[in-house]
Amino acid sequence: MKNILLITTCSLFIFSCNINPSKEARIKSLETEIKQTITKINNLESKVKLLESSNEQLKSRIIELENK
Repeated sequence: MKNILLITTCSLFIFSCNINPSKEARIKSLETEIKQTITKINNLESKVKLLESSNEQLKSRIIELENK
């Protein structure tokens, strides 16, 4: 009985440890997600800058048209 309990305990410990990926793999996946997020943020920032500049141009055109 003790042997069976010992074997099941050891096997549960071994199988439960193998279910989770290693810390290194998790860290690598998080690093890639962070890099992807940073590139998306940079793209969004550049698009916002473009929109702000076009908005300023449009505002100046509106002011010109209102003055005429």
